[in-house]
Formats: sequence, C-alpha cells, structure tokens
Amino acid sequence: MQTKLFSATATKFKALNELAIVIQTGTISETLAALQSIKSSPLFNTKPGWIKAFIALETSINTGIAQFSIFALKGNEKLPFVAFSTLPGVTCPGAGACLDFCYSFRAWRYPSAFARMAQNTYFMRHNRDAISTAFSTVDASFSTAYDMRLYVDGDFSSASDVAFWFNEITNKPKAKVYGYSKSFNEILKNAHALPSNYVLNISGGHNAPSEIVSKVKLLSITRGEFIAVSIGKKVKGSDHGTIETNKALRVAFGSKAFPCPGTCGTCTGKGHACGMQALKGIPIIIAMH
Repeated sequence: MQTKLFSATATKFKALNELAIVIQTGTISETLAALQSIKSSPLFNTKPGWIKAFIALETSINTGIAQFSIFALKGNEKLPFVAFSTLPGVTCPGAGACLDFCYSFRAWRYPSAFARMAQNTYFMRHNRDAISTAFSTVDASFSTAYDMRLYVDGDFSSASDVAFWFNEITNKPKAKVYGYSKSFNEILKNAHALPSNYVLNISGGHNAPSEIVSKVKLLSITRGEFIAVSIGKKVKGSDHGTIETNKALRVAFGSKAFPCPGTCGTCTGKGHACGMQALKGIPIIIAMH
C-alpha cells in the first residue's frame, strides 16, 4: 500500500494518516479502536470541530447511515459537477511521485473534509450498499444527462472497487462520469466490463511501467494523459489558465498539449476536456499547485 510520508513536525497529519491506514486495511473493530484513540489524543481532543467530526464518523460506522454527504452534488468552486472522494494515498495503489505534490492532503486541515473521505473509504470496504443507494438517489434527481467526477480525492483501491463502480456507472446511463486514475492493474482486470459512459484520464506521477500504461491507453474508456507539470514554482488557483502560466506550461512540457484552466467546465464550448473523447490522445497539462 502506498502512503504519504509526513515530516516529523506534521504531527496532526501523521496521526490522521495512521487512522487512514487502519480504515483502509483494518477490521471494523480495529477501525473503531483507532478512532477512539485519535479522539482522545491531545492533538484533537480540545478542538470542537475535530471532536464533532470524529463523533459523526463513528456514528456512520456504527449505524451504517452516512453522517456526511457521500456525493458532493455541486463539487466546489473549481468543480461544478457531482463528485465522490475517498482518502488519498492509502487508496491509491498506483501512486508514485504524485504523493510528494498531491493536493488532496491539504483538505485534511478541515475536520469535515477528512471525515467525509474517511466515511466513504470505510463504506467502500464495509458498506457499499450505502454508496449504491446514494448514487441511485443522485441519479434520480436528474432528468437529463449530468457530469460526475469519480474520485476527486483517492482512487480505485482494488479490482473489486473498479468492478463495483463500472457496474454502477453502466446501470446509470444519464451519468457522464470521468476521472483520473493511476490504478491501472485494477482497471485492466475489469477490461471486460468497460462502461461506455465513463472516461478515464491517465494520471501522472504513477508507479506503473510503460508496458502497463500502453495497455491502458488502448482501452476504449481512455481519453489520454493528465499530467501535473512543474514550471519551477507552485502556482495559486487563480494562476491556472492565464497567458503566463499556459506559456510556461507549454515550454516546460515541450510538446503539443491542452492546458487546463483549473476550473472544470470552462475549458471548451462543447464540454470539459477531461470528459471528451474528442480529445483522445492529447495530453492535458496543469501546473503543479
């Protein structure tokens, strides 16, 4: 299992990551024990926001009833789509260098964000019916096609995860689902059941050999690569899509590519590039942030 290594001074993040590891790999009783331990930790037990979040997470586990929305119906200011997330790192078997610059861990500054990811990670392992029911409710709320990003944070942690999602997506043709993944071996094990309404972007920073990537590129669901490119500095969200950033991206990347503007749904007049098979084979690049 891949996981991020936090510095010795990042004590809260290290503690949260230890809980994340147990949620992804441990039994239900081990998960509850780890949750009790972090609740009593001096790092968190005087913080009302964390106390509330951990109690709600414990309730989700004990009752099987989600205390945090399983799906974000409008994503966030950069993602105006339905979205689903799990814990980053521990659910990412294909993670490589990306762990060093992954933005998802920044959300762990916020108790509810961490607890929502943790809840969904737990449900993916022990209560998939809750996710399936929530997805059906979301799907029924739309009368026409809608966009959904699968795994804003986290990834397919197993071939079983892929099989679950491919079945769910296939049975919901209104959903125009897309995502970024490094779980190539897990996806290839489900190459016999690819949903026509799912678009895969090969996420950069993975640990896969070139022969595996070549096989993934041949799948019907694969649009192309999505690559975080270093332009010599980390950029702010407002810097994405600017003339200066796009120029620096093209110079750093060195070949034809489509620069990401940072806000989904704003990149073309015909839809968002990452969900368009019309851009099949064209790398989409974004400045590391």
